[in-house]
Amino acid sequence: MEEKKFKKYELNWERYEKAISNVLKNFVERGFEKITIEEIWFETSLPKDLILEIFQRGNLEIPKEIKEIKDKNLTIWSSENND
Repeated sequence: MEEKKFKKYELNWERYEKAISNVLKNFVERGFEKITIEEIWFETSLPKDLILEIFQRGNLEIPKEIKEIKDKNLTIWSSENND
């Protein structure tokens, strides 16, 4: 019984990656080339640390029209570094 109480929590990474990828596609449709983590946070309501973790995992589908993704002054992703 005690084991069931403390069942391991597992994140569904694919779900979050898909949500962020869809938001990035929406930004492209609106003409965005440079995006901030705050804008992604605003659109998804996902915690900032989770968004950053998803970018670190490297499994996102980032549209080719996006040139740069930043967190304040830090570049998180750039098309120059990922071609």
